[in-house]
Amino acid sequence: MRDAFRCTRALVGATVAVVDDVITTGATLDELARTLKRAGALRVVNWIVARTPPHD
Repeated sequence: MRDAFRCTRALVGATVAVVDDVITTGATLDELARTLKRAGALRVVNWIVARTPPHD
């Protein structure tokens, strides 16, 4: 997932909500949040509809 996303807009001081249908490991959302914070977002929140069961 490293460097899978790019943000071309300055988000300095913004709070950004990311909406996703299903979360599995969270790797995609983690990388997306890193990208948005590098663009200046102060806070990134994830709104998730469903989660896969944890693997034991």
